[in-house]
Amino acid sequence: MTEPLFILAPPRSFTSVLCAMLGNHPAMLGLPETNLFAAGTMSELKRIHASRPRFSHGLLRSIAQLGLGGQTVEDVDAAQRWIEEQGEVSTADVFRDLMDWAEPRTVIDKSPMYVYADGALDRILDAFPHARFLHLSRHPRATCESIHETHNMAQEATGGTLSDGNGALTPEKMWLRPHLRIIEMIETVPMDQQMFLRGEALMADPKLYLPQIAEWLGVSTDADAIAAMMRPEKSPFASMGPENARLGNDPRFLQNPALRPFKDKPSDLESPLSWDSSLVFDEVLQHYAMYFGY
Repeated sequence: MTEPLFILAPPRSFTSVLCAMLGNHPAMLGLPETNLFAAGTMSELKRIHASRPRFSHGLLRSIAQLGLGGQTVEDVDAAQRWIEEQGEVSTADVFRDLMDWAEPRTVIDKSPMYVYADGALDRILDAFPHARFLHLSRHPRATCESIHETHNMAQEATGGTLSDGNGALTPEKMWLRPHLRIIEMIETVPMDQQMFLRGEALMADPKLYLPQIAEWLGVSTDADAIAAMMRPEKSPFASMGPENARLGNDPRFLQNPALRPFKDKPSDLESPLSWDSSLVFDEVLQHYAMYFGY
């Protein structure tokens, strides 16, 4: 069984498009957001699904596609029944099932929930100590404003304070805390199992960076493989799913998954934030942003 690849980043950091690109390599398969390691057992995960059903969509689509060969309403219903039967099975064992079904391809998981959920990164390392980890970043201003816009759109009907369930979504919660968690975990991982990449650099010149990632992963860097990775829209998960599992990836990506020309916009670390002029990035966040090259 080949070791999996985990893309670690906050949401709105190009994870969906990168996972789809890498997953189109003949030797790899990019999954939607399975969110499996947000819990230790399937019964614990089902409690998360009960309160936030959309977090189950990626797992349902993965099981349907890999276990049943399709993503129809009936396939997803069967996947849901299979999940219900797992009881106290560990989420790591279910992830291993996905890996078995995907063989000989290397499985990629990019669930942003892992950098927020307590214990998720530890569970991944415990289950797969030899996995590869790609730490992906995006400028904190673009990340925070995009997360704010996404959450705001979802809450327009209800109003109230923008929140993640544990207080207001401050820049530190949106960008800094996840990256600090990733850095702490990555420090325990051997150098050959980790890579850091700025998402803006990747999107501006994917033909430069995709071969580098493929070489690090030990898979082919030939022209056909790179060309396949340049077509993220070909992923089986790069579109809206059936009515009982519509999501599983960033909705904007699902609606328009094709790779488009990208030009990085100049951005600073000192100006007030667009949604609240009283908010600015503190010195700690600025330090880590500069550490990442921003």
